[in-house]
Amino acid sequence: MENDQKDNKDTKDVGKDKKDMSALEHNIKTKGANAYYYAHGRKYEQQGDTIEGKTIEGPGIITGGNPTLLEKKNIEVKPIIASKKFEKYSCYDDGDFFQVRVDLKIYFKDVSKITNDCIEANFEEKGMTIRVNEPDGEPHLLVVKKFFKNIEPEESKVKIAKEKLCISLKKAKTGEEWDKLNA
Repeated sequence: MENDQKDNKDTKDVGKDKKDMSALEHNIKTKGANAYYYAHGRKYEQQGDTIEGKTIEGPGIITGGNPTLLEKKNIEVKPIIASKKFEKYSCYDDGDFFQVRVDLKIYFKDVSKITNDCIEANFEEKGMTIRVNEPDGEPHLLVVKKFFKNIEPEESKVKIAKEKLCISLKKAKTGEEWDKLNA
């Protein structure tokens, strides 16, 4: 009972001064270092003369004013050419290989410019990326992210024959039949 009266007395004393205090000051006075606003309760009083700021100038220091050109470079930017996709192709099972054929006449005006040097091939166990770079033209892609079954990348090949892109995918398991190219 004595503790309750003592707590009420402390609260009453705070209540008297509360009229002259802000909510922040009241919170700090009642809760001390555990107050929510404790970090904001510090007072920074300046003692003596006011200290004026100094402007420091020199190389590498930004002090305001108009921008200054430091260096000018002429950079040749090559435009990014979006690749077109080979969307029409035929494929069939051929024993130990799975064959894919793309008729290049559908995609290129002058097929005679397309040679084996224009082909970039990346074979992986589960997929492939074939890119045909037409000289002075747009690149074309055939991308398969997941084959129907796995292949042997080292033994798979691509070449151009009779105006067709011929892709031979070596099956990982011999004697396996493929019904389709994609999984």
